Amino acid sequence: MKHFTTPQNAGEISEPDGLCEVAHKDGGCFDRIRMTLRVEDGKIAELKYMLRACSGTIAASSAVTSLAIGKNLDDALKIGIDEVNDELGGVPERKMHSVELAVEALREVIMKYQGAVS
Repeated sequence: MKHFTTPQNAGEISEPDGLCEVAHKDGGCFDRIRMTLRVEDGKIAELKYMLRACSGTIAASSAVTSLAIGKNLDDALKIGIDEVNDELGGVPERKMHSVELAVEALREVIMKYQGAVS
């Protein structure tokens, strides 16, 4: 409940090192996440999201960003559905799309950053 009632890391980084936009298109749900990233010394220094989404995606985005901040990029890429689900204290099956979308956004923003610096 803490990630839903007091979401962490909402907003957008001005002049981010990485940016991505992902959308869920199945099952009548059209959640969208825009995630921005700032990296310092190979670690995620700041990670923010803006979204148009259901309560599950708000909580999942808060959880995934909280888990990733401070980690090096390789460790952050290993954050998966199970870890986010555990951080949220369990998610009903009908809201698992929210966790999947938040994890997808995290991976995409990191990969876009890595592609830009390669």
